[in-house]
Amino acid sequence: MEEQIGRLVGNLLAGVGEVYFPGVGSLYTERQGAKRLSRRTVLPPCRTVAFTSQQRGVSLVDEIARVLLESGEYEDPEAEAQAVYERWIERVHQVNLLTVEGVGELKFKNFILDEAFDLRLNPQGHEPVRIRVQRRFDWPLWVGVAAILVAVVYGGREFLLLYPEETETAAVAEVPAAPDSLPVAGGATDALAETPAVELPKAEEPVLPADAVSGTMPEQKYEVSETPMALLPGRHYVVLGVFSTPENAVRAAQEAVAKDSVFRCRIYYFGKKYMVSPFSSDEVAMCTNFIREQGDVFSGMWTYTAR
Repeated sequence: MEEQIGRLVGNLLAGVGEVYFPGVGSLYTERQGAKRLSRRTVLPPCRTVAFTSQQRGVSLVDEIARVLLESGEYEDPEAEAQAVYERWIERVHQVNLLTVEGVGELKFKNFILDEAFDLRLNPQGHEPVRIRVQRRFDWPLWVGVAAILVAVVYGGREFLLLYPEETETAAVAEVPAAPDSLPVAGGATDALAETPAVELPKAEEPVLPADAVSGTMPEQKYEVSETPMALLPGRHYVVLGVFSTPENAVRAAQEAVAKDSVFRCRIYYFGKKYMVSPFSSDEVAMCTNFIREQGDVFSGMWTYTAR
């Protein structure tokens, strides 16, 4: 009888999920959600059986009467069902303990599932499940990187458009060193300097008189200063030649003055070398005009913009 009643209780719990034991209370199934144990491990959801002293679900006596009625062997199935339930409860119910064969035990209002019935309610088991973490494409991050690259390219393009002369100077700096040459004097034999990679110190430089631009030089002999000067950032210089030693630069400047006594030359620091310049201005056009007017006397002059 215990086995049959236990099978009947198990069917009710696995089906409708509730059964009432008159004079004792009710058993019912409840669902427990999944629990995350770690970033990649999840405890799957499951069903368990709980107890309440309130009446829930169909009465076990009524369910026994239905089975007896279907058998057709009893004239009064309800009375017989009550007698069967009382005999069963007397056998399985003890103090703080109710045993339902094949289903589990109720101890101190805590129902412990039988292993076989637990597997019936939870065929997936209770083992933690390992989940796969999907790697998502981080659109905001890559959009930001693309925006930075576009800004760098656009900024470089604008810089090249605004400062073409500095770009040309940097290109000249990449040419390998060649022997120094002074277009107007064959005595100087140093190598051309590369564009300096360091920022030169600021220094004051006197401005040449306006008549130097037009080519009308004062009728007085100009003495070449042997002390090199610093270039002024942003100022444009007409370059006569670049030399590796100050002695060669002074000699080249003196030869230029000897060729034309009214020609004025200054010596400037040019990185680790020395530059001889006959003219400088804040405007590139004035340097270009100077080179054009003096080109018949001193050919090969070029313009450099200090940084």
